[in-house]
Amino acid sequence: MKRRISSDLLIPSVWETTTNHKMSDKKKNITSLGERRKKFSFLIPLADLRITLTLLSFSMVLIFVATLEQVRVGIRGAQAEFFESLYGIWHYPEQFWGGEFLNPLPIPIPGGYLLGGLLILNLISAFITRFQWTGKKMGIQFIHLGIIMLLIGQLATQAMQEESRMQINKGESKNYLERFHGVELAFIDVTNPETEQVVALSQALLEGGGMHYSQDLPFKVKILGFGPNCEFNSLPPAREATGPAEKVNRGVIQSANLEIRPKPEDFSSEGMNFGYVVFELLDGAESMGTWAAISHPAGNHWWAQINPKMGDLAFQPIRMNGKLWGVTLRPEREYLPYSIELLGIANEFYQGTDIPFNFESEIMLRMGQNQSRRALVYMNTPLRHEGKTFYQYQMNKAADYTVFQVVRNPSWLVPYIACILVSFGLLWQFSFHLARFLSKNAAANKSMA
Repeated sequence: MKRRISSDLLIPSVWETTTNHKMSDKKKNITSLGERRKKFSFLIPLADLRITLTLLSFSMVLIFVATLEQVRVGIRGAQAEFFESLYGIWHYPEQFWGGEFLNPLPIPIPGGYLLGGLLILNLISAFITRFQWTGKKMGIQFIHLGIIMLLIGQLATQAMQEESRMQINKGESKNYLERFHGVELAFIDVTNPETEQVVALSQALLEGGGMHYSQDLPFKVKILGFGPNCEFNSLPPAREATGPAEKVNRGVIQSANLEIRPKPEDFSSEGMNFGYVVFELLDGAESMGTWAAISHPAGNHWWAQINPKMGDLAFQPIRMNGKLWGVTLRPEREYLPYSIELLGIANEFYQGTDIPFNFESEIMLRMGQNQSRRALVYMNTPLRHEGKTFYQYQMNKAADYTVFQVVRNPSWLVPYIACILVSFGLLWQFSFHLARFLSKNAAANKSMA
């Protein structure tokens, strides 16, 4: 007697084989996650979701406080005090309810570096100890990876980004940038009319004080005092200066009988900081006199227009060993291996108004080996060259000069990559669940038919 086996009986065995494969893969992923959790057990407490929510809450408090402080110290001051630090000290505003009692109390606020670093650590810990690399969860992995890259990119930008400016008169060329913030004490040898030799002491060295030597300088420089901002005025001949300029006996500060009064640095966007330095020059052990210099925030060429007696602050002459040196305190410079020539400028205004809607500068970029190229720089269309971006910043058509804002940001690509990862993760997660829904819906319709 022959026995007939229904083909329907084969279906469960195939289903069991497929299910076994899926269960085996799932078990393998769970095992892999368990091994990671065991290997990195010290990261498990750091991956707690409550830590994430706490850090995000503190971040909102930080943004609120920093926004209020912009009124007092400006955008740059609030950024430096609260975002580019581990913590900041906040005083409750007097105009708020209870301000007369709460204002004297210093309130510590976690800074951007602290919160950002802890958030990165929290996300990486969760990435390692909680997430599984499966098709179902892959989109979430990419989303978190993109967020981690955004945080790291922001920290890298704050640490490495440099902002400078370049002001060029029409028909002239320049091969250096000037920092928006920060000064340097520059000694310039102009003995040779064709070339200049420059030795500069950075603001960090000026703040540290002490004695400074250089094999390119014929004298030693002893820093006696430095300040990022000051007030100054010319005194009558019979009156002697007090304060930082009291011991000055050489140079423009002495001949113009200027008095220097230190004041705090102004961090507001419209702030004008006149940095100053007092220093002594020494030939071996013999003093050559005590000097002082003041930096003009718009450029030392403005001194002659303010007061003819102060014109030499742009170049205080020093003669030694048959050479002519000049000393000046100026915005910190960065010299470039190429130069930019301003060929022409133009601006356009909204019809019937004095409100400009476009500035543009035609320039010639001159590189080495007699290579050059023309470029047009205008609003939202910068010049990019050798890792620097030149934005149209200011312009004076009457005076025929233009000012570029120059930004160097080595991590500028990181936010773009992070956004691509987050977008891919969202697309993957949505598509995966949509495909599963459509598959189940089609199977249900087929079974009903």
